[in-house]
Amino acid sequence: MRGFAERLYAAIVNPPADATLQAVHDVLPLPVIWLLGKTGAGKTSVVRQLTGDSSAAVGTGFRPCTSTASAYDFPVAHPIVRFIDTRGLGESGYDPEADVAELGTGSHALLVVVRLDDPEQNTVLQLLRTMRQRFPHIGADAIVAVYTGRDLVAGAGRVRTLAHQQSELEAAWGTPVAHCLVDFSETGEDLAADNGAVELRELLADKLPQLGLWLQQQQAGSQEQANFQRLRPEVHWYAATAAASDAVPVVGLASVPLVQGKLLHSLARRYGTVWDRRSFSEFAGALGSSVALKYALGHGARQLGKLVPGYGQLVGTALSMSVSYASTWAIGRAACYYLYQRQHGLAPDPQALQALYRDALASGRQQGSAVAEQARHEE
Repeated sequence: MRGFAERLYAAIVNPPADATLQAVHDVLPLPVIWLLGKTGAGKTSVVRQLTGDSSAAVGTGFRPCTSTASAYDFPVAHPIVRFIDTRGLGESGYDPEADVAELGTGSHALLVVVRLDDPEQNTVLQLLRTMRQRFPHIGADAIVAVYTGRDLVAGAGRVRTLAHQQSELEAAWGTPVAHCLVDFSETGEDLAADNGAVELRELLADKLPQLGLWLQQQQAGSQEQANFQRLRPEVHWYAATAAASDAVPVVGLASVPLVQGKLLHSLARRYGTVWDRRSFSEFAGALGSSVALKYALGHGARQLGKLVPGYGQLVGTALSMSVSYASTWAIGRAACYYLYQRQHGLAPDPQALQALYRDALASGRQQGSAVAEQARHEE
């Protein structure tokens, strides 16, 4: 029996860190940049200049993601960005509609590559109009135009040509578009700073940090939800234990906070961390002092209510069990969010934390009532 109790403590009350949760950050999605342009516009050269990879390495690194599109992750070992390259717009026999439908929802920025000496860009412009309407999640500023072949148009003609093409592109997109003029060698040997590569990197650097933060926050939400689903049975176990311990008058005054403390300890272990004074103060502060005060006063009042003969022993106890379940459930839900954010180096959002707590409290009351009703029938 002693050995069983020790194993129970290790598995439930004091569980080991969950390796799956610790490894989640390794599978965060990459910012996806869709390369748009006609055949021969120089899309591969743009990728080579941005990444510093040779033309051969870039060509080898692209892998099919649809029948007419390829993806290139950079760097290969620990990628920070993904480029999507489709067939050249206007190419004979290529209808981009299938790629637009499949890739549009998963792309986060556009890199439009235009040869300066090619005035015919109707297919590019039409696609930009379509994407602007169909995919509002691609922000109005999440686009960079790269004009290649800088040295193919000389003097005043270059200025006029660039102004004309840029005005058409902005009219199609509907807002001003950041752009740069480059002249990349196709040999892979010339990475000179004056060929426009530095300006292009700076333009993307202005957008990628915002893009990366947005992705991180979005994934934190979806992956955090998935993580909580894994931990639901454990949170329920503690919530039900808190409710059961609160069935006895006065005992719940001490037992419920104790169970909730054990729950926080258990969840921290699942996320590979521990609660210290600073982190707990931050969690309580983000949750809100009004929440804590309301809970403390309500918990004490419910314990006194259970001492009232008749009504207190029936209705008061059932209500107390229901609320103890709900509050423990809500604390566990909020703690999962907080611990996930801390695990991935993100600042927990107090408003999001409080909203999760309120929603979990509301949903937990119904489950708590069921737990109390079940306990009553088993008496």
